[in-house]
Amino acid sequence: MTSSSALSSALAPAARRPAELVAAPFFGREKELDTIGGLLARAREGLDSHVMVFGEFGGGKTALLDAAARRARAQGFTVAIARGARLEVRLAGGIVHQLSDALLEVIDGDGTNALPAPARSNSEFDALESFQLLVRTAAARRPLFLAVDDVHLADAWSMRCLAYARPRLAGHRVVIATTANRGLAPLSEVSLPELTGTTPEVIELGGLDLTGVAGLVRAATGRQDAGFAAACREVTGGNPYLLRSLVSTLRHQQYKISELTAEQIRAVSVPLIGEILRVRLRGLPGTTDVARAVAVLGEDATLEAVGALAGLSPRATLRAVDTLVRLHVLADSYPPAFTYSYVRNGVLDDMCVAEQAASHATAARLLFDAGVPDERVAAHLLEAGPIRLPWGVEVLRRAARRAVHQQNADLAGACLRRALDERLPPDRRLAVQLELGHVEFGLDRSAGRARLRDALAMAEDPGAAAEVAETMVLGSCGDAANRLAISVATEVIARLGSAQREVAQRLRYTTYLAAAGGSRHASACAKRVFDDLRAEIPENDQLRRIHALLVALAHAREAGSHADFLRYAAESLDGDPIPAFGQPYVFALFSTALADEPEHAERFRRLVEGMREPHDYHLPKGIAASLAHGMAIHLLGDLPKARTFFASPVRMFLDSGAANGCPMATLCLAWYTEVLVDLGRLDEATAMLSHVTASQLFPDTHLLFARARLRLAAGDGQAALDDLTDCGRRLAERGVVNPAVLAWREQAVRAHLLLGDREQAAELAAENLRLSKQWGTPRVVGTALLAAGIAGEDGDDAEHALQSAIESLSASPAKLRLAEALFELGALLRRRGHPEKAVPQLRRALDLTAQCAAEPLSRLAGRELRACESALSETKTSAHGLTRQESRVAAMAVQGLTNRQIADALHLTRRTVELHLSGAYRKLGISGRGDLSSAFPG
Repeated sequence: MTSSSALSSALAPAARRPAELVAAPFFGREKELDTIGGLLARAREGLDSHVMVFGEFGGGKTALLDAAARRARAQGFTVAIARGARLEVRLAGGIVHQLSDALLEVIDGDGTNALPAPARSNSEFDALESFQLLVRTAAARRPLFLAVDDVHLADAWSMRCLAYARPRLAGHRVVIATTANRGLAPLSEVSLPELTGTTPEVIELGGLDLTGVAGLVRAATGRQDAGFAAACREVTGGNPYLLRSLVSTLRHQQYKISELTAEQIRAVSVPLIGEILRVRLRGLPGTTDVARAVAVLGEDATLEAVGALAGLSPRATLRAVDTLVRLHVLADSYPPAFTYSYVRNGVLDDMCVAEQAASHATAARLLFDAGVPDERVAAHLLEAGPIRLPWGVEVLRRAARRAVHQQNADLAGACLRRALDERLPPDRRLAVQLELGHVEFGLDRSAGRARLRDALAMAEDPGAAAEVAETMVLGSCGDAANRLAISVATEVIARLGSAQREVAQRLRYTTYLAAAGGSRHASACAKRVFDDLRAEIPENDQLRRIHALLVALAHAREAGSHADFLRYAAESLDGDPIPAFGQPYVFALFSTALADEPEHAERFRRLVEGMREPHDYHLPKGIAASLAHGMAIHLLGDLPKARTFFASPVRMFLDSGAANGCPMATLCLAWYTEVLVDLGRLDEATAMLSHVTASQLFPDTHLLFARARLRLAAGDGQAALDDLTDCGRRLAERGVVNPAVLAWREQAVRAHLLLGDREQAAELAAENLRLSKQWGTPRVVGTALLAAGIAGEDGDDAEHALQSAIESLSASPAKLRLAEALFELGALLRRRGHPEKAVPQLRRALDLTAQCAAEPLSRLAGRELRACESALSETKTSAHGLTRQESRVAAMAVQGLTNRQIADALHLTRRTVELHLSGAYRKLGISGRGDLSSAFPG
């Protein structure tokens, strides 16, 4: 018997031929391979070393070991590699036999066939000693690279042999390399430190970096762009096995690799990954069930939900999660989540359809009972497939509404179609169908309209149809949705019989409000039916309040009796909030028309704040009340505070993309723009208006008004006048003439003056004053008197109008308007040569503008005040007893300039020049311009 055969008989009985080393493309592990290369260099110098390679499943440990073996063989090393296997753990000596066969083949192949023999007592010691003698002999011939792949799967006897040999190889030319899965302890009594010693070289294999991933996917697919490589790395973490699986799947499932997007890559899955993981987790209690629970729950995977879905106790759940985290299957995070989405996809794909559906159904109920947001519960309801879950219908409806708010019509439609899969009573089925039709209308108008009409035609209960139609009307957002809701409501009203009289009345009132604030055509139709609605006498208390609301708004639109308006408005506000308060058109009018009655405005704001949930998808609870508060404060003149109330809703509307779709968003941006203009922040106001465009709805008229104010502040009189004229036309089409609703005439007066058209300005100011006096509130009348004062010539009438404006505005809470009137009066008095009378007015104006933070008006008032004080300081030294301005005007008249030329040169009105000359004639004791040259020689 040869020494090699004697050694074989002394070792444990199991044997296995080592697997052939197959070269494969090697990416991204060059640094780790160089580390092992350094150990090979030390071995050639007679120094032994041990390297331990740790990594996750599929992390590339075997590939690194094979690459190191090829390098060692190329450098003249004897290479012996053994590989652990789960099925061979119980075969004693399996790893040792693999190593021994490789070593004996080398030793026998050199012809010496001489191995030292241990003492022959057939004992365990002889076997251990024989193995270490074999290794030392091989190392004496040539440097030795001894490697064990997956050492955590080595049998106990082999582990003892390796642990026995390692300390006895000191000073020999040996590199021992072992690999192990991070998180898995050896399945024998020998620990890894006992095997490797306390100071091995440790290599931790993470995922390949982007460069390594790019090289691998380029070699496998031919696609070279960095975005594709980054997406592949994102879903696999750079794990080499997962990467190869992913690109193989992409190649063999007929994907067009050149056109794949990152989103498509994230959705790729292969059940083999889940199957392999399930097999590898076998024997680790609870881990498979927890992995599947985490995969099903996704972002909702709390420990409580995972344990309940997996059917485990809290302690068992924690142990399983801990094991999966150590194995790098789950990330070390809370809530638990898969480290790689590709693995999660594989785990889900490894579950049959029925099991997935049942798991999602159970997850939905668990989350619902835990109070998780509806949209998260709905996500699992959608995945539950055909499983009947009637309790989830309302969850799906609420989630659909939220999806519409977030501009996700596809998700909203999916939720509502899933709700229709349940067995529903006729009234609820109709409600869901109409909601779905409303959503589909936003995607495909013909399909949505067809679904709505079909649903209405099949409705068994007209009352239920009316309730759903009212919800559609109140929640209609934008011109197209407004017209659709009105059309549906009109059709439902026609089907309601005498038995549903009150239902019909309520729906008619609501539809009227939507139509009055809608497009020009809808508004005209609403106008035609208003007299009939006004003549109705409802018996129901809530209907009476809605009816009172309609009548109050009629007075507000038509500049009717303010006292009657207040009486009807108070009646509509007396009680709980009525649904009609959620309609943007109503809200817009109330916010402005009630501004002169703080008590009523506050009642309205509280009622809106108390509404359970807004009908408009874009209005989270509390936004409407914030807007009402901001508008009321703006009209009072507290600009910084108003800006605060508008800023948050504006950000919300812009972030949600509602700026061009939601009427309330349009109103909010328009009001916010006005505040910015008053603050003098014209650049910010311009940027704000760039987010939104005007259409034909009533709230968009406010947007035109805000743009006109911005253009006027920037000095573009013609563009401002065009916008204001359009405002007036739109309001007239809706029968709105009251200046309290929108003070477009007063702003148009300023635009005409900027363009030099005083005659048109005066005519418009007179019309505005007539309508304002008809309405009669101090703020509105005072504002109209202010416009009349600045439109007139610089005479007694203009001064009287401005003094009356101040008197009226002092009786209102509109501080900023009062400051404007004071400024205009002060400027007029200075131009008329009475700076001593102007100073008190201007100082009071400055005080109010400081309170309001109205920087532009404050600068103008300050300039006028300085001019007055300068004039007063020079009055006593003026020649001939004339004021400085009278002297300047007289001197220019002596030079032969006409009154118009003097006015243009001094930036005065012709009337002001005439007043200064009259004053000079009186003081000089002459009768006219003919005597001026002799009495005033210059």
